[in-house]
Amino acid sequence: MRRKLSLPLLNLGQLIPVAARRPAKPTVDVVRERLGGRASTEPGAGELVTLTTSGGATLAGVVLFRRGDVVDVWIDSPETTSFAMNGIERAGPGAAQGVVRRAHRDDVAPLRTPTSESLGAIAADARVFGALIEGQRIRFQDGGDLSEGTLVEKCRFGGLVQRDDGTLLGVGFRRLWPAQNGDVERN
Repeated sequence: MRRKLSLPLLNLGQLIPVAARRPAKPTVDVVRERLGGRASTEPGAGELVTLTTSGGATLAGVVLFRRGDVVDVWIDSPETTSFAMNGIERAGPGAAQGVVRRAHRDDVAPLRTPTSESLGAIAADARVFGALIEGQRIRFQDGGDLSEGTLVEKCRFGGLVQRDDGTLLGVGFRRLWPAQNGDVERN
């Protein structure tokens, strides 16, 4: 009779079971890449637009980033579950929230029809993020809490934020707001 034994995997150099090791924290470069790379948008972030695809379909969306002829547009598309890193069609676990498509500026036009409430909320968040500048004190959602820090670097879809304890975090554009002045009452 044979008996199968399960032994923990060890790295002989460290003698710590593989299952007990924590995954390595992402580097600043990895976080920057996840947020679309360092970039500052030209005016137009938060505009509601119609995107005409290469197949001729027209989709309502929100401009998240604009630089020269390149426009990144958030499309409310619950059916989409694709992901392509630099070719841009991004969605993943939160696919029901939308996808970002990179387009040429000639493929977008101002939206002339009423839009969904969710797309309006994305547009408002994109306008707030577009107005932020590097070095500015900001509020951000850190887990379930609101914290304050400094926007160290703006990226296409969020920013690198330094908390007051010196820790750097990657935060998406929907979770970043300007810090309130000390003399302003908080709700």
